[in-house]
Amino acid sequence: MDSVYLSEKTKSILWPDFAAHFKSSTSWASYWSDLCEFAQIVEKDITRAGAEDVRRYYQIMTEKVKRGELQPGTPAKKFRELHSFSDFICRERERYGLPDSFADHFYGYLPFLSKQEKYARVMPVEDVDRLLKAAEKDRMAYTIFVLMYRVGLSSTEICDLETEDIGIYENGAYVTPRERQSGVFIPEDAMAVLESYMGQREERPTLFYNRRGNPLNTMYISRMMKKYTALACIPAYSSQMLRNTCAYNLFSYKASPGQVAAQMGVTDTHVKRYRKLAYKEELSRAAGNLVKIHVERPL
Repeated sequence: MDSVYLSEKTKSILWPDFAAHFKSSTSWASYWSDLCEFAQIVEKDITRAGAEDVRRYYQIMTEKVKRGELQPGTPAKKFRELHSFSDFICRERERYGLPDSFADHFYGYLPFLSKQEKYARVMPVEDVDRLLKAAEKDRMAYTIFVLMYRVGLSSTEICDLETEDIGIYENGAYVTPRERQSGVFIPEDAMAVLESYMGQREERPTLFYNRRGNPLNTMYISRMMKKYTALACIPAYSSQMLRNTCAYNLFSYKASPGQVAAQMGVTDTHVKRYRKLAYKEELSRAAGNLVKIHVERPL
């Protein structure tokens, strides 16, 4: 791959100097391909690209992930490589005669993308739609899938949920799984699905239960995923991949790592509950409101 937008200086001086440290042709090809791709997308040589160009490149990569054209972990790899090249020529700015205004605009995305990589194995949004369509006549399965996809609850958390773990406050609905110290915001569309399910469930100790009325276990949910992915004619995604999609959607809509951590239950921040008052976990609420995705109640 090559790009007409790469300057002669980049091709004949900057790139050869940088690429001299590569030990394998595979690394050489990967970095070169990403450098050319970036130049082709922003229609500029990397030495002329600014913060706005890098931001636009990030948005394009994110859209490609959403459409299933890229694996979710790929943007992080691309940004690491482009940062490495930019950092190299930044440090040698004087020797290469680059202006003081040239900066490594890729670096700022790295912490964000490294957090995002943790949730790299996700379901494409169109396959989530097919999964929900296949499960729409099974209220319990549909609700469980929505709680994973829109709220970020794990299989274990869902199995342990009780009705009193759901609370309505002045600033919205929250669920507090047993092992978490803070509540998790439930977006309005997900709450509508949950209320629909709660309106027709039997009184049992746990929110979700099997035919005998006993609590579910993670194996039950695994089998449920297998059943409905097959009915939807999509790959056999795991419940973890469905849950990861919640985190990836949050990152895609610019939620901070702290917001995603709060939503996914990987923070130890303690949040006090105030009955009949606004809930104090603003990280989770802000994250939940970011995503412009809507799920429908089943028929």
